[in-house]
Amino acid sequence: MTEQIERELLLPAPLEEVWEVVTAPGWLADEVRLDLFPGGDARFVSDGSAKDGWVEEVLAPDTADGGGARLAFWWAEAGETATRVELTLDPEGDGQTRLRVVETRPLERLDVIGIPLPGSGGTTHGPALLAAA
Repeated sequence: MTEQIERELLLPAPLEEVWEVVTAPGWLADEVRLDLFPGGDARFVSDGSAKDGWVEEVLAPDTADGGGARLAFWWAEAGETATRVELTLDPEGDGQTRLRVVETRPLERLDVIGIPLPGSGGTTHGPALLAAA
């Protein structure tokens, strides 16, 4: 079983502009560092609170085949359960973009069968954890 929050917005901007906004500081957090490649580090800081994680998937607008774009990453505050965030951007008519945000918290961090989530920064998720094992 999972817990999930989902939101969809139709934005009056082209896909490339929306991509720039959602991957830059200000939208996800005041300070954002995203290494935009699978396995890259992710860090988000707002109001003195930090979430660290790793990038699972990146399909930037310039690499997409005329379709949409996607960014999926895991994040967690220290000592908290990691959640997976997926941003999907699809072009709509008249220069608009549909943005879908889904944040999912898998039951028991997906390690029900004893396999920890990969992670970075000493958290219990991301590629660095697997490398340390």
